[in-house]
Amino acid sequence: MNSNCLVWSVAAGAGTLLGTILVLVRKEWGDRGVAFFLGLAAGVMLAVVALDLVPSILVGGTWREGLLGLASGGFSLAWADTLFQGEASSSNWAALGYLVMLGIALHDFPEGIAIALGTRLKVRTGMAIAMGVGIHNIPEGMAMAVPLLNGGVSRVRVLLQVLLVATITPLGTIAGQAAIAFFPAFLPFLLGVAAGAMLYLVFYHLIPGALRLRTRASHLGFWLGVGMIVVVTYI
Repeated sequence: MNSNCLVWSVAAGAGTLLGTILVLVRKEWGDRGVAFFLGLAAGVMLAVVALDLVPSILVGGTWREGLLGLASGGFSLAWADTLFQGEASSSNWAALGYLVMLGIALHDFPEGIAIALGTRLKVRTGMAIAMGVGIHNIPEGMAMAVPLLNGGVSRVRVLLQVLLVATITPLGTIAGQAAIAFFPAFLPFLLGVAAGAMLYLVFYHLIPGALRLRTRASHLGFWLGVGMIVVVTYI
């Protein structure tokens, strides 16, 4: 088992806790800052998919395996969304916070798998995926904390619960490393799953969420994220 990969995954999961701490310290954050972080995470993830995951799928397997994995990854996160979006209009803030927490936990597991699969390709790829996941976990931590606090949940309890959610990403990474060790023939398919999950997050959560807040700040973050991955890829 790659211990460095697990460390990166723990750091990525800690982004969720950091977002919650930022809310506890300062309850209101400007739209510009949140949009920038969402755009940055979207740029990092999209560039990793285009420059690392897709080429590796085509080299190590067939386009059919990649497309099947891509569809599986995207649909799995779409299904996870349906488990909690139906109650998004609830007037019970605490209930809404726990529904958001459930959805984020379901998202975090395949993200942890993606970190493990990326590290299997290149150390840099695993680090880049972990960075993207960690950045986008920050606003997710904010999204969990705000409704829970508004619903009267104590700060200590919110911190402890978000800490549990932060462990989901490392658990996904452990599962991903086990899959690589015992089912190496499925690596192209699993890479497709990771790519599909990341593309779903980018196009259905990160980019729309950023654009709803601040277009210019989200564009700046997006292209900075893309540029960072291009630089580390070709230098």
